[in-house]
Amino acid sequence: MNYIIKNIRIFTALLAITITSCEVVDVTDIQPVFQIDEGSVITDIDGADRALKGVYSLLINNSQFGQAFVVTLPGITTNMGLTQKPGVFSGSSANEVDFFTNEAKPDNGYIADYYPAIYKLINNANHVIEKTANLQTDDPRQEEIIAEAKFLRALAHFYVLRLHGEFFDLDSSYGIVLKSSPVANSDAQPRANVADSYEFILNDLDDAILNAPNFSTTIYASKLAAKALKSKILLYKKEYAQAAALADEVITSGLRTLEPEFADVFEKKINNPLEAIFQTNYDDFNEFNNKQAYFLFFYQLSDDYKELLSDDARYDAIVANGGFYGSINKKFANPENINQRRSDTEYFLRLAEMYLIHAEALLRSDNSETAITIARGQVNTIRERAGNPLLTTTDRFDLLEEVRIEKLLELGAESGEEWFDLVRYHKEGNLDINTIKPLPSEANLILPMPQRTVLVSNNVVVQNPGY
Repeated sequence: MNYIIKNIRIFTALLAITITSCEVVDVTDIQPVFQIDEGSVITDIDGADRALKGVYSLLINNSQFGQAFVVTLPGITTNMGLTQKPGVFSGSSANEVDFFTNEAKPDNGYIADYYPAIYKLINNANHVIEKTANLQTDDPRQEEIIAEAKFLRALAHFYVLRLHGEFFDLDSSYGIVLKSSPVANSDAQPRANVADSYEFILNDLDDAILNAPNFSTTIYASKLAAKALKSKILLYKKEYAQAAALADEVITSGLRTLEPEFADVFEKKINNPLEAIFQTNYDDFNEFNNKQAYFLFFYQLSDDYKELLSDDARYDAIVANGGFYGSINKKFANPENINQRRSDTEYFLRLAEMYLIHAEALLRSDNSETAITIARGQVNTIRERAGNPLLTTTDRFDLLEEVRIEKLLELGAESGEEWFDLVRYHKEGNLDINTIKPLPSEANLILPMPQRTVLVSNNVVVQNPGY
């Protein structure tokens, strides 16, 4: 055991060095297109496909410090929310603790790391879109490749919007920097407003719904994944009737079904999953994306989440006593074997979330008894699968809160979805976020823009209010 602990401390020290080095890197978005590393020139469909696979790979391995989409973003957003807190090796790292206290600063090292990583993916997607569109071919795969790249571009822009933009206010000028073509120079580009940010993202998804491949695998974009993501984004945009209709379309498509047992989702991973709609691929024998390591060493389950789960049937599938490491998230970390490979997947979209999106969107768009009955049935489908008692409430607003809690129980400690739900419910007037997760100020509902990006742009990229 001493040998294991010694190795872990060495591993941690190396990570600390990496964190420090990342904080001084120029994080002003990305390099011009002629310097990026797609790994192949797009002169035909095969080359376009190879370049597209390179964009997918950035979901797994796309930053110097850690994998932004698989490790960093799930970690910090679950710390911002209610399900996780800093782990045993996070006590001295303000970079991590500040997310837990919702006090992240513009010079935070994590923000400096993941922000350019996201835009690198966007830039490479733009390269694929532009170069593939210029190919002279009748191959139907051409439109599919462009549509898949647009799905990835939409996903990445949406992540930036809900982290750094006032996504809850369509009249806000604090949207995000939208990139529609490969970077050709280092000229700074201002932020779009929130309404235009949504329009750009949704246009990409409309193209993906029309032209992406039919669903066949969880690790690549599809028409189904595009519909699921669009439903989620419409919920954020408060277009509730459309969000409900699209979520119902995904559920009733018959292309995905709930796993028989809740634990099956995380035991199967990418091995013939029934429920996942879009998730990252990984090879646990040959890859090392650090997710299991981070969910063991740097993140542990929060006391509030464990208490909420204490009378829930999902407890044993989520919570493990990690001894020295605290309460471990079993969805990703295995406290029984800390020497195992440390790769894992990220569940961007799974069917259970579609049930809960459908329920919330229906309740917000339709106050009829029929809508309440259907919404309650969708939540109860998830509760029944988990082995929990069914809801009986007929009150619309009580049921809305039950949807939020169910989402917290079902999706908790995965991607920080409960944090964004808190923000949305707070802005809708359904709750006061400060009674659940006290914030330093209203400005902390969103994260600051990276300090380096603002400074190097000479304030063309405007900082968020309050930072």
